[in-house]
Amino acid sequence: MNKQLIILFPLTCLLFFALNSAAQSISSLQDNERNMVKFNALTLLGGKFSFEYERMLTDRISVGTAISIRPKKGLPFRSTVKSLVNDEELESLIDGFKSSNFSITPEVRFYTRNKGFFRGFYVAPYIKYASYTANLPLDFDVEFEYDEERYDYKTETIPLEGNITSFTAGVSFGVNYKLSKKVHLDWRIIGPGYGFAKGDITGEMALDNDEVLALNEELDSLKEDLGDLPLGIKIDYKVSSEGAEVKINRSPWASIRTGLSIAYRF
Repeated sequence: MNKQLIILFPLTCLLFFALNSAAQSISSLQDNERNMVKFNALTLLGGKFSFEYERMLTDRISVGTAISIRPKKGLPFRSTVKSLVNDEELESLIDGFKSSNFSITPEVRFYTRNKGFFRGFYVAPYIKYASYTANLPLDFDVEFEYDEERYDYKTETIPLEGNITSFTAGVSFGVNYKLSKKVHLDWRIIGPGYGFAKGDITGEMALDNDEVLALNEELDSLKEDLGDLPLGIKIDYKVSSEGAEVKINRSPWASIRTGLSIAYRF
């Protein structure tokens, strides 16, 4: 069975169950009490702006969507990521990496107790689509003849840029607290997700034969390093006198959703 269907099928069933339950159960909610908008303050630590909307279907089931935007900047929590990688070439790549991203995440939320609307512990299956734009300068060493008997190396840098898209699915766990009649605090404790990503990255640069050979060697080393990561990112590449093309093949991708949101009910 296709891996996409394996991810999407159970969540589609849950959504159908939620909508079917809503049709069978007439909630006592008034129209002006069914909705909630939220701003996730926790994602600001990573430079991301995240907004959410939630609507009650029954007394305990709701549906919602989160949209997040991150302007182009360096990798968040860079030092932590570098400590996990422990590879000089990848660390150099991380230092020069800049990206922006957009994501949209629909979810179905099941509140486990009848403490009141939008209140208490919840379980929320979700599907997340994310799009990333990336800029990363890649250094490579080129051997050249220093004199008739000696050789030396010079470092060249090719600017790579492109797009990566990912689909993940998972389950969030959290608690929604009522602070006042209209204001709530929504704490998404954790929401691990797993899926896949793919993309294309290119770099334009005039290269001579020695530079083509050196860049091929550097990308071959990068391919091996990425393949050795826990999620094993798979790439193919092509180098010519005009630059390089790097294709990220369908590779495993993981994400974790967290949040601490101020919410307004209306």
